[in-house]
Amino acid sequence: MRIIAAVGLGAIIAGSLVLPGRHVPLSRHNPQDDAAPGQLTIIGKGGKVGGLCPLQGTKVNAEVTGFGAKVIVVQTFTNPTSQAIEAVYTFPLPNDAAVNRMRMKVGSRVIEGEIKKREEARAIYDEARARGQVASLLDQERPNIFTQSVANIVPGAKVQIEITYVQLLKYEEGQFEFNFPMVVGPRFLGNAPDPGKISHPITPKGTRSGANIELTVDVNAGAPIQEARSVLHEARVQSEDNTWTLHGANAQPIQAEDGRIRVSLLKADEIPNRDFILRYRCATNTVQSAFLAHSDAKKGGFFTLILMPPKAPTAEQIAPKEMIFVMDQSGSQSGFPIQKSKELTLKLIKTLRPDDTFNVIGFNNTIRSLWPEPQPNLEKNISAAESFIKDMDANGGTQLREGVIAALEDQRDSRRLRIVVFNTDGFVGDEKMILDTIQKQRDRARMFTFGIGNGVNRYLIDAMSEEGKGDAEYVTLAEAADGAVERFIKRTRTPILTDIRARFEGSQVEQVLPAAIPDVFSEKPVVIYGRYRTPGHTRLVLSGTLGRSPWSQTIDIDLPARADAPAIATLWARRKVDDLTRRNYLGDAYDVPRSSQKDDITNLALEFGIMTEYTSFVAVEQRVVNVGGKQRTVQVTVEMADGVSYEGTVGDATGNVLRKSRSVGYQIQPSTPTLGRTGGGGAGLGGSGYFRGAKFESMNGAVLQQLELSDKDFSQLSPPDRKTALAQRREARYHNRVSAKLRAATGKVEVQVRLKSLDPALIQKLKALGLKVDQKDTGLKILFGSCNSKALIELAQQPGVLRIDEL
Repeated sequence: MRIIAAVGLGAIIAGSLVLPGRHVPLSRHNPQDDAAPGQLTIIGKGGKVGGLCPLQGTKVNAEVTGFGAKVIVVQTFTNPTSQAIEAVYTFPLPNDAAVNRMRMKVGSRVIEGEIKKREEARAIYDEARARGQVASLLDQERPNIFTQSVANIVPGAKVQIEITYVQLLKYEEGQFEFNFPMVVGPRFLGNAPDPGKISHPITPKGTRSGANIELTVDVNAGAPIQEARSVLHEARVQSEDNTWTLHGANAQPIQAEDGRIRVSLLKADEIPNRDFILRYRCATNTVQSAFLAHSDAKKGGFFTLILMPPKAPTAEQIAPKEMIFVMDQSGSQSGFPIQKSKELTLKLIKTLRPDDTFNVIGFNNTIRSLWPEPQPNLEKNISAAESFIKDMDANGGTQLREGVIAALEDQRDSRRLRIVVFNTDGFVGDEKMILDTIQKQRDRARMFTFGIGNGVNRYLIDAMSEEGKGDAEYVTLAEAADGAVERFIKRTRTPILTDIRARFEGSQVEQVLPAAIPDVFSEKPVVIYGRYRTPGHTRLVLSGTLGRSPWSQTIDIDLPARADAPAIATLWARRKVDDLTRRNYLGDAYDVPRSSQKDDITNLALEFGIMTEYTSFVAVEQRVVNVGGKQRTVQVTVEMADGVSYEGTVGDATGNVLRKSRSVGYQIQPSTPTLGRTGGGGAGLGGSGYFRGAKFESMNGAVLQQLELSDKDFSQLSPPDRKTALAQRREARYHNRVSAKLRAATGKVEVQVRLKSLDPALIQKLKALGLKVDQKDTGLKILFGSCNSKALIELAQQPGVLRIDEL
């Protein structure tokens, strides 16, 4: 094979792709149109106008060519109040995106964002904020969670933030997938090292934020497109000659012979509460391997090589396996998600082969196995597993790492390869700890992750499968589980290509990524990123195991001296950051010191101008628009992720933490010092089984953010347990209602207190506890004032107090 053409993503990178045809604007008939111009509102039931929101809307324009995408996200912020404000907005982007540009538009003026060290960018922003200048700061909290801060938005003003990223599309078995996440699901913060960075206010049940989203995807597939589907949204598809409407997860036949289509959301007032997932299929055997290159006189050359795998061999004999099915039963899985997880697991169990063994594990605040160890695939055991699964309930916190440990421990069966099937939405904040655990304890096992839901944490779910040397699958609430089951059977019957190694001969190729090429379990490409110093001819020798036989392929490549596709360098740098992060998730168990790793990532990001956890984009308008810089900070509320239960996560319709009834209260398990949930029979997870448990003494207040007991619940506890539960509730309220910055403060502090309602009796009680109220915002239901930091503990205990932040 000889590859010399720079195709696909290269066209997009150069920014020269312009599709023919007229842009069709989306109509805008919304309930909030009756409000004042530019005013953003929370719309309640019956169209009732509620609080104000500074995020007017988000517009997404994506250009897809071949395997690659360039996406521009424009966020528009306005100030509908009578005082200058700072808007803080937590939002998602794809976990594999390389964010390489931010710019701010104020009126007709455009300010390009600069990439800086995170601490330096924050200092620049804070100084501009204090001086009264319009400024914006973009921070990465996780590879798929970002925070946008915009300071000094004066009354009536509009500020636009434009973010650009590039990525490769997912391709599997002839089908491309473009995914744009629209919501950050509610995270379990009990084990998060930085809960303040990934928590955000959620719109109360029965309301919406008032901020809309527009999305357009222009596709140039390079081959005829034969079908498309928009899994979770109604969408319009336009080709040069035809228009189609996509409804739901079912594929719609289309005919776009030139491979060009435009896809846009059908509804102009779409609520951004679930991922946009576009899948389209090209004509059979038209998708080819691709070589994409960029050469820079200063940095050298970079390439991305996309290789289609050989055809899967026929399975002659399937080795027996030890199957461990792990199910997330935390509160965010309550309702339809846990039912979907049950459907998937029950169908997977029916695919077990006669010589397989298996076990079922559930986790929330506690861990419980069906049996102490895997059991044979016998009818009586299948029946026991079905009963165990059907009785499962979803509630409480997400001790996901404990679930990982339970799934990987005691790998004693040398005859069988352990396959872990892990169902979760990934709504946790301790991702690095979880990934470090898999990396250290995987041993011979393989982990296959299933993301259950419409807006799951793809960063964690993808990375868990990568560290587990398995594969990831996503099952939305709109799809049947059958397709996922069939793909899993194919993947685990006989992997297509394993133990893959790449060796370059000839020109000076260096820093080839990923360092360990993942196994290929289905018909999806092998992607290799590389850097070269010397252009010219080189040969790639790719080797591995195909089925059970040795396999190799030699590919001739011409590395160009000149090629203009700068995002290829960006993609290489982004993959390099991933590689550096994987070497040392926690910084205390590998030969690369944490400080060195941080420096390596920071320097790389500054050189290539990309976002990381250590680098941020900052933009400052030179004019002072708010003399003195005094302003309110307004956290932008975001939608609850579609399909996620309010009652199972943040609480009731007001956003308050739910009080649990006696029948599903909490008790100290007699066998171990564990806080477990009762109800449904058994130790907190429904049904009967082998109780493992999570240690009570390791649970801090944040773990109990959903676990608030009613007075009746307390009456059922023994005096010592009642005292412990009261202390836990007090700590939980303080930890979850008071920002981390205020919890660390001493002396007098300026605060903003968000309330369920501006109830005069509640306000009077807060004043009696030491809150000096300077001002109120009736729309936002916020009190602005000051108090002594010691008073924060008691203020946080009051029912009706939702959140206390610094001013």
